[in-house]
Amino acid sequence: MGIFANLFGLRNSKNRQAIPAPVLTDIELFDKEFLAAAARYTSRPKEEMSMRVRSEETNEVIPFAIAFPEAFEDWKEVKSIWDRRGIIYKILDNSIGDSMKLWQVIERFNIDRYPEHALKMAAEYATGPDLTDANFHMAVARSYFILTKYKEAEERAEKALHLVPNHLKAKILLGDIWHYTHKEERAHELYNEVLHFKFLNDNRKSLTIPELVCFEQDLLHSPVYAIALLKAESAVTEATWDAIAGEFYHYPHFRAAHAYFLIQKGEHMKGFTKLMVLSKEMPWYKEGVINSYSLMQQLGLEPQMGADKARLEDIIRREHWTM
Repeated sequence: MGIFANLFGLRNSKNRQAIPAPVLTDIELFDKEFLAAAARYTSRPKEEMSMRVRSEETNEVIPFAIAFPEAFEDWKEVKSIWDRRGIIYKILDNSIGDSMKLWQVIERFNIDRYPEHALKMAAEYATGPDLTDANFHMAVARSYFILTKYKEAEERAEKALHLVPNHLKAKILLGDIWHYTHKEERAHELYNEVLHFKFLNDNRKSLTIPELVCFEQDLLHSPVYAIALLKAESAVTEATWDAIAGEFYHYPHFRAAHAYFLIQKGEHMKGFTKLMVLSKEMPWYKEGVINSYSLMQQLGLEPQMGADKARLEDIIRREHWTM
């Protein structure tokens, strides 16, 4: 994309001194992921979560695994970070869900891959104060963006910025929307504006791609920007894409780009599998559905995938899409 090089260079993670990560037990890892998921659940990047659970018998702090044993057992059976987060979100729904603001609830469902439910919550529960809250309009804009309803997304993001002109998250989201509505130059200007602001008093000279786009760093958490950086770096590996997938799995745009990367490097079945899962979870994403069907044909998989073929054809017919 060429818009970050003006500030400082990206550091290749392969050139860094490898520091072995400590080996955590399942209980310790569940604690770590629980607090990280809670930060995302509440939309609070860079904030140290102080949430703890105490034993009813001794009043001592106990691990989350002990406090929520059934969820812990479910969590142990799941590999993907996004599905593990979903298990933790259900715990948080019961413990702190009622204390959340509506915009946080909308974002909770956005990042858990339920943007349609997020919009339903917005429509049913918005009150006067929500309608004057920039965060509310930003969250709704994200729901529309994930659903590829770019006109509605743009209107809501601009509403957020009308209320709070320097709302950085809304600017990043509007940049993402503009990128997909053929306003790339304006999108790049917004990304640059955000980055210049973020690094106004920052002495760092270089960052890896994961450091730049991750939620925790709260710099430029954008699937569009992440895709551009990954595509621009020739030495990027499958492992890097896999690591960043945990940040943007709720965006069909990133998931499709991840699949295309695998296909281009010759991992056709891996890429096809990702596209097929995407077409099931996010059937509104035209590009994912069309390319799933096309690749199925190219790979000669139609005879053994009759049910999936029929499902894809039904979506294409129902949406009046052309191949």
